[in-house]
Amino acid sequence: MEAFTPRATGLSPGDPWVKKWVVAARLPFLTASVMPVLATAAAVWRADGAVPLGLAGLTLLGIALIHAGANLANDFFDHWSGADAANRYSTPFSGGSRVIQEGVVSPRAIVTAAALCTAAGAACGVALWLGRPGPVLPAVGAAGIALSWFYTAPPLRLAHRGVGELATMLCFGPLPALGTEWVLRGQLSAAVSWAGVPAGLLVAAILLINEFPDVGADGSAGKRTLVVRLGPRRAVAAYGLLLLATYASVGVGVALGWMPPLAGLVACVAPLSWRILRVLRANYADVGGLVPGMAATILQQVLFLLLLAAAYLGDLALRG
Repeated sequence: MEAFTPRATGLSPGDPWVKKWVVAARLPFLTASVMPVLATAAAVWRADGAVPLGLAGLTLLGIALIHAGANLANDFFDHWSGADAANRYSTPFSGGSRVIQEGVVSPRAIVTAAALCTAAGAACGVALWLGRPGPVLPAVGAAGIALSWFYTAPPLRLAHRGVGELATMLCFGPLPALGTEWVLRGQLSAAVSWAGVPAGLLVAAILLINEFPDVGADGSAGKRTLVVRLGPRRAVAAYGLLLLATYASVGVGVALGWMPPLAGLVACVAPLSWRILRVLRANYADVGGLVPGMAATILQQVLFLLLLAAAYLGDLALRG
């Protein structure tokens, strides 16, 4: 890695607790979990002509709380394993929140907050399940919570075993899509839940590009992410394959009639995807140069799923 000045949180122990916990839970990045729910809700609207907004809102709250809990838990376990302490290349998008390393929040407070957020999210799930009983929500919720916590928590430590990217793809794509459709409709269908496939692949791309600056620290801590296992050069190719799979999944959805032809609007994001890939190819060993690509990968997910949601709603309007 080229010389790089690690970012600091800019926080101190005396700062307001709200400010500290916004940083600790990485709240600005909850778009990764919120957008798949919104895209799936749009698919439900297309299928049924309406969406129960109260249930949709509670679903968003529940998944946001579980996501925040997972962020906090991963900070705690990356601190426990030494991965974050060894990281000399932390950025606004990688290397954890750094609140433990800077002494702003104690590890005990972080893991306690993680448990509370997860419990609150699970309570939302229980409330939703009372209105939509059956095995789907318990199965989806239990799988999502387990995968998100055991991403770095022992004994599974999925990220250390090279399957963290797969777990992330499931947690931010198929699982929230299945859960959202069940809550909003009381049934499951490929025509709605297929929206979770590109959603999950897009978040896997966010995780993958964020792993490049952490490759040295992760490797030293035994955290065998895909970038550590493949090496940065081959991991660049893996990122490109993820993007190809994302666009291809929409093509498959349209071809099979699960997505409307208007879903082709997502091609508008392709120039941004190509630009990100070029940035990654040129700067995979230069953290400072890679940061714009990391920011753009988050933007890529948001724009892609907004256009997909617009396609679902636009198709409904045209048919109406």
